[in-house]
Amino acid sequence: MTLIFPGFDGGGEWGGTAWDPTSGLLYVNSNEMPWIMTMMEAEDVQEGDLLSVGKSIYQGNCMSCHGANLEGYSFHGNAPSLMDLGMRMNEENAHEIVHDGRSSMPSFAFLSDVQIKGVISYILGKENQKIEEGLVDDGKNQHLPYSFAGYKRFVDGDGYPAIKPPWGTLNAIDLNKGELAWQVPLGEFEELTKKGIPKTGTENYGGPVVTAGGLIFIGATIDSYFRAFDKSTGEEIWKYKLPAAGMATPSIYEVNGKQYAVIAAGDGKNVKIRGDSYVAFALPD
Repeated sequence: MTLIFPGFDGGGEWGGTAWDPTSGLLYVNSNEMPWIMTMMEAEDVQEGDLLSVGKSIYQGNCMSCHGANLEGYSFHGNAPSLMDLGMRMNEENAHEIVHDGRSSMPSFAFLSDVQIKGVISYILGKENQKIEEGLVDDGKNQHLPYSFAGYKRFVDGDGYPAIKPPWGTLNAIDLNKGELAWQVPLGEFEELTKKGIPKTGTENYGGPVVTAGGLIFIGATIDSYFRAFDKSTGEEIWKYKLPAAGMATPSIYEVNGKQYAVIAAGDGKNVKIRGDSYVAFALPD
């Protein structure tokens, strides 16, 4: 087992940066979230054993998202648990999803019919079957000696990151000096704030935008707030609770001389509230 820090998701976030040409400041949000990496020794395929084939295919293609024990992860589109899947899904539906993909899950149509049947039998908990020799193209899974056991955050007993905060930050970098101009926590766990704990920041996915009027707009946080910061000091000056997490980079645009900020409020990693809204904001007339 190895701790990955600042984590599989950064450091600096995938949503991009915002640059202010008047000051030379570059703005980027960042995660300080450790993850656990575990490699598992791959099991050898038993010739003619359908479940053995299925488990091998699962370890090489599915385990990194759905977990070593089918438990699922809230990473990469909230990969669901496959435990007791046989009670909730039949073979035909499972075959369709594996072959065609669904949502963030890609298609695995490159697998042979026997391989797909094997992995479906494995995840649905079916009884083992014997298959004819030579029907499985083992080269598809390459039989690497180890498989990645999946994405797991390093958290404490209450589910919070098991390190000292801040766990998410918004940063201003002075490109003229190559120095950090300021850094502030981005996001909060409201239940901790109510206990008098200073803002910890949260995991965040999405980027900032900066305006000529002196503001930085950013969503990104798992607390589902859309925020505005002073671009010179990093002071949080406004926030609004979105119907779902705004894990996207906002857009600034103008219509008939009026300026708007819009952000997609959908869902995201480690967030249980899902939505499908675009929320736009403007200063009152």
